[in-house]
Amino acid sequence: MQQRDTRLAYRLDRSPARIAALCGLSRHQHRLPAEFLIALPAESIEVLEVAASLRGGEADALTLSTMAASYAPLATVRLGGSRNMASARRTWAFTLSSRFCPNCLAGDGSAIQNAYGGPWRLRWHIPVSFACTAHSRLLEYGCPQCGGHPNRPSNTERQGLITQRTIGGLHPAQCRHHLASGPIGASVRTPLCAARLDQTAFVAERPDSDLVMMLALQRRIDRHLTPTKHSRATNDDCSKSEQHFIADLIAAAQLIRLSWPDSARLAPSSAVADLISRHVAAWTALRGDRSPGRRVRDAWAAPQDPAECGALLLAADTLLGDRGQEDGPALRERIQPLATAAFTRNEANTGAAFRRMNVSPDLSRALAQRSLGFNRAGGHHHAKQHVSSCQCHFGIEHVPALLPEAWIGAHFGDLSSLWDPKDVWKPRHLRRVASLRLVEMAGGGTWPQCAAILGIPWITAQRSLTVLKRSLLPGGLWPLLDTAVESVAQGLDADALHVDFAARRRTLSTWQIPVEDLVPLTVGLVRFANVESPLTRAAVTALVWA
Repeated sequence: MQQRDTRLAYRLDRSPARIAALCGLSRHQHRLPAEFLIALPAESIEVLEVAASLRGGEADALTLSTMAASYAPLATVRLGGSRNMASARRTWAFTLSSRFCPNCLAGDGSAIQNAYGGPWRLRWHIPVSFACTAHSRLLEYGCPQCGGHPNRPSNTERQGLITQRTIGGLHPAQCRHHLASGPIGASVRTPLCAARLDQTAFVAERPDSDLVMMLALQRRIDRHLTPTKHSRATNDDCSKSEQHFIADLIAAAQLIRLSWPDSARLAPSSAVADLISRHVAAWTALRGDRSPGRRVRDAWAAPQDPAECGALLLAADTLLGDRGQEDGPALRERIQPLATAAFTRNEANTGAAFRRMNVSPDLSRALAQRSLGFNRAGGHHHAKQHVSSCQCHFGIEHVPALLPEAWIGAHFGDLSSLWDPKDVWKPRHLRRVASLRLVEMAGGGTWPQCAAILGIPWITAQRSLTVLKRSLLPGGLWPLLDTAVESVAQGLDADALHVDFAARRRTLSTWQIPVEDLVPLTVGLVRFANVESPLTRAAVTALVWA
């Protein structure tokens, strides 16, 4: 949007602010709101379409809204003010300052591009765009003369769509920053840099192996950013991990950075590792310079330097592995040491931040912190905790609140043989905990959430867990429980027919034995002499079900 405005302004010899006003895009003090890069309000679209003779949909095509469907972080950005720019940086949604390819800006040799330069591309605002595959080179992100970043305002200018918007006569590829900041209160501004950003174009030589890998990754990212009809049809049949390709890549990149240098082994070369180390050092210094109690707004932002960003994403892709294969257990083995390092070294809410990410079920399972087979909530509850810990064919509705004794005898003989045969309570606690574990395997969640699904009171579930922990943990016997539960799960998966225990629980929650049946059943029973007592009716109801 902003580059279309600057090209038109240069062509008509007007300032971008004037062109924006004529197109109905300016606001207070002729400001072009930064959120117009994401999407345009309906009233602005109508005025722009009339002023620029655009057909329906062409105005929206000038904004990032066209990529929201394929780039999930964009869909999470709320419009309405510069405060959202910080949120956009943290979530890798977009950056107002655009990276760029000097070769693309130099044009393709046509008359129109010789006069006005090549187009600035929308995807250069997306943090995962770090290379130009057409020219086999990394993107640039700063002016070669003054170091300023395109569209990034100075400290004295409110963040808007175009820097120095009231100044005209600049080529779209010229830097719009001042050479240096003037003295405070000075009435005379320093001259603009005006350096050409397309002057560093070059003919690419044979790329080295690291650049080859980065370009290959960029091509895969680009295919997801602009899917074709054929690729959409293919994605309907592909794995959920592939559908979450970019979201998983961003989450893995954050994990690489938060756990560095533990994650250094994932860098495919020493040069890539050096780039990540350089970024992490600067990023750590940024976080360390903050005042006590103050958060760094850009602490989770993507690296500005395209080379560092490409290196970080390359290591993240290595961490994720081949997402076309069944790689769940291996993925968890790779991720858990890094997750432990990241969660212990950083802020207390780091784990919660990862749980809020809309990643694939495989990555969600791999990231989950677990204790004795259950997800650890840490006091926070998120929907991603309900991702099942393994791919089961049975559902939570097929799990009874107490495992049948026949199942205990068939699968838990190694455990029950360790207990006194006269002890009737430990087997009962085992039946309850095993059911909780099966619910977690089929539906995910923490143990209190699993207990709620089964209708087990919280204090009852906690008591059963406590008893088994006291009995099994000191001798290192808890793996026997895990193995037995997995054996039950395999049996349930193999069964062609399943009992719907959830339907039984729903029925039991409202059913009571009819009074006309209760009287003859309690004849001669001294303990049930008062048949009209609610307690008596509830007790008989439970006995009948048992």
